[in-house]
Order: sequence, then structure tokens, then C-alpha cells
Amino acid sequence: MKTLIFDPFSGCAGDMILGAMVSAGVDFGALKSELKKLNLGNYTLEKSEVMRHHISSVKVDVKTGEEHAHRHLKDIYEIIDKSSFGETIKDNARRIFSRLADAESVAHNTSPEKIHFHEVGAVDAIVDIVGSCVAIEMLGVEKVYSRPISLGGGFIKAAHGNMPVPAPATAELVKGFPTVFRKVNHELTTPTGAAVITTLAKPLQNIAEYEIESIGYGAGSRDLEELPNFLRVFVADPSGSYEYDKILQIETNIDNQNPEVFSFIFEGLFELGAKDLFTVPIQMKKNRPGTLLTVLCSPDDKDKMTEFIFANSTTSGMRYCLLDRTKLKRSSEMIETSFGPVKTKVYHFAGKERYYPEYEDLKRLAFEHKISIIDLNHKLQFEIKKIKEF
Repeated sequence: MKTLIFDPFSGCAGDMILGAMVSAGVDFGALKSELKKLNLGNYTLEKSEVMRHHISSVKVDVKTGEEHAHRHLKDIYEIIDKSSFGETIKDNARRIFSRLADAESVAHNTSPEKIHFHEVGAVDAIVDIVGSCVAIEMLGVEKVYSRPISLGGGFIKAAHGNMPVPAPATAELVKGFPTVFRKVNHELTTPTGAAVITTLAKPLQNIAEYEIESIGYGAGSRDLEELPNFLRVFVADPSGSYEYDKILQIETNIDNQNPEVFSFIFEGLFELGAKDLFTVPIQMKKNRPGTLLTVLCSPDDKDKMTEFIFANSTTSGMRYCLLDRTKLKRSSEMIETSFGPVKTKVYHFAGKERYYPEYEDLKRLAFEHKISIIDLNHKLQFEIKKIKEF
């Protein structure tokens, strides 16, 4: 599963992201051609090779005659919606601009709809953001991660006046994302760069094995004395037998609820994206029997899981534990058998594969062929093994 890893040790900006993507293997001519789908005139995209601390980097610039154009969010949505990009690119670009609008609205105490984007609404920022979405798709990556984002210091002059670094919108965008405060009296991360990375990438928090396919260096505008001013990206494939991630464990004790309700809770939590859940009978205070409900889910789903459990159970509190998880690499395959097509989970370990027919397909075929589901599972496992051997 090809993975893109951002390494913003010197910050990030829209032009740095584009430069890093081109340096990592995106064809610059093809990128320029794709961006014509925006139907934006009055700009040219230029590429150059520059040195940052004696390291070769790619600098991508959007040259435009338009300066500080003011656009509302709906104006930018209209440009994106009228383009001929695929829905994935459009959706990613809209999400990035939506988060930018939210961050700016918090910084200026207004609503996202009323925000004038100023610099962010200019043609160069639209090209940077949409171009980043296009470049990621051109690289063919399926997962995007980022190491901590570096922030600078000092002050910058913007359309709203002098602002501290990081700018208020940038600070809002990196909330909840790992960051590093560098002793550099310059803006290292712009709102555009922060919005792209924090929208499309997840923090890289786990030790994992990767085979690096390519590395890209996207230069910033300044040649800083303190550190090389470029964004580095890695395009890599996970290696080894394992995958690593974080999983959230939610627990709650329930002692005064109709047991029938647990069926509804299970169905609802699975629909919301729970990866697994289970109950265990427990003995609670005052010697009352109760039930321990445990939910395993993505850390991003914490709020919606919590809200659902509170709304549909009698519990009054929950406990959370963020856990490291090691997983076998897995995939899914439809296999033709003598009983019919069977969707099969495939687990990869030590250069071998383990095949497990999906329960729903087992159940369907057991009814169709009037056979014990246990016997059917044994027969299918044997048959699939023979099919794969030949």
C-alpha cells in the first residue's frame, strides 16, 4: 500500500508541497496540464532547481498578475465544482478550504461564510491547494502521514496587519497535530501548508518498516541561515510482516439497563465505524451484577462513539485508553469455488498467506447448499488452499 510521508522539519507552504511532489516523481508537464481543468487564467506555473544548504530542491512558483483578490468560500467552491477533476480531488480541495475558512473565522471572530480569504483566495493559493490534491493522486498513494510540523517565530505583515508567527489561522489549523517550535525568526508554516497537511495526512506516531521508493525536496522562498528551507517527502511501501497504528479503547460499566438494548447499541456502533466491541459480565459495587462494554475504534471516532453510547445507554461515564496496535498485513479477494464465489480475507505473514472466508458469505452458502456452516468452512479452506497452490 503506497504511502506518502511528509517531513516538515522546516515547515510547509503550498509551493513547498508542490515542489516536493514534483521532486518525488510527479511529472511537471502532466501536473500543469491537469491544472488547466481549473479554468483559471492569468497565471503560469514555473519550476526551477535551487540549492538549500547545498541540497538540491525543486522550487515551484505560481506567477500571476492577480494580487490579494478577495473571495468568499462559496466563490472558491464554485471554481472547484466547475472544474473537470474527479470527485476525490474536488472533495479533498473543498475540505482543505473549508478548514481554512473555519480557522480564519475563529481567528477573526466571524462565520466561515463571511470570511474574505485575501491571500488564501488568490489564484496562487487555489493552484497550490488543488495542485497538491492532484499531485497526491498522480503519485498513486493510498495513505498519507506526516511527521511533526515545524513552526517559526517573530511577526509577519499580512492583509489584516502585523501578525505573530505562527499566524492565528495556522495556529488554529495545527491544534491537535504534533508540532515543533523552532528558534527561527521567520514564518516556517503558512495557513495553506498547514491546511493541506492537517487535512490530508494523519500524524506519523508509530514505528513502522518502510521501503522508500522516492524522496522529494520542495524549496521554500527563503534560504534560511538556521536550517535548510525545504519540505521533504517520502514515497514508500510498508515492508515486513506487520502494520502499526493507534486504536482507541472505550470502556463503560452498565448496571441498570435492559439487556435487549445492547443489540441496538452493537448495531449502531458498528454502523458508526467501530472496529470491534464486546461485553463482559461483571460484579459491581453494592454487589450488583453489571455489564462491561468495550469498544475498539479509530481515535478520530471518539466523539461520535461517546455521543452514541450516552444517548442509547444508561451509563453516566466512560474511560478511554489509546493503544498501540500491531496488525498482520491484510487484503480481500473474491475467490471462485465449487460452492460459488466467496469473499475471502487474506492475511500475509512470513511470506505466506492465510485465507478466511467472510462470515456473511459462509452463512449465505450454508443455507443455499443446506450444509453445516462448520463443515462448509473446513471444505472451503481446503479448496481455497488447493486453488492457491496451483
